[in-house]
Amino acid sequence: MIKRLFDIIAAVASLIALIPLLLWIAWSIRHEDGGPIFYRGERVGRNGKTFKIFKFRTMVVNAEKLG
Repeated sequence: MIKRLFDIIAAVASLIALIPLLLWIAWSIRHEDGGPIFYRGERVGRNGKTFKIFKFRTMVVNAEKLG
């Protein structure tokens, strides 16, 4: 129970500390080309189960369609 509480407190504190960096990254992506900030995709995990991911976009818009 104590470890779980520590993990939650550490995660929240880390997120609060990283908010300025995350906002700067989001602004930079939007300012670069005006496209979406996040990339949404599907991945295949253990036992073939698919799951969705959200991450900062690091490629051009519609990169999957462009090949």
